[in-house]
Amino acid sequence: MPTPITLYGTPACPGLPPVRGLLGQAKVPYDYIDITRDPAAAAKVRALNDGNESVPTLVFPDGSSLTEPSAGQLKEKLESLGYRVGPLAWFIGNAWRIVTGAVILYALLHFFEIL
Repeated sequence: MPTPITLYGTPACPGLPPVRGLLGQAKVPYDYIDITRDPAAAAKVRALNDGNESVPTLVFPDGSSLTEPSAGQLKEKLESLGYRVGPLAWFIGNAWRIVTGAVILYALLHFFEIL
């Protein structure tokens, strides 16, 4: 079994669900660590991010890391590690943008009484 990726995050982080979704879709083993409950993990994230607790932060088995990656950046990294990231990856990584756009569009159409 491959060495898992370490995913640092917080429950309130809006970037966490897309990252977890993409990791799940690609069947990537990972360990999630909530930095609000683990001071040592929070210190590790600060060390990786110039003193900032920026999440999601991913640490890969080769020692490299990504902080607040886009779906494309994470897809590229996972593929470089040999994982197969399917066509759903873009949708999973951008679902929040799609939903937000649909809500805004609906609100505008309703506001201008087009609906």
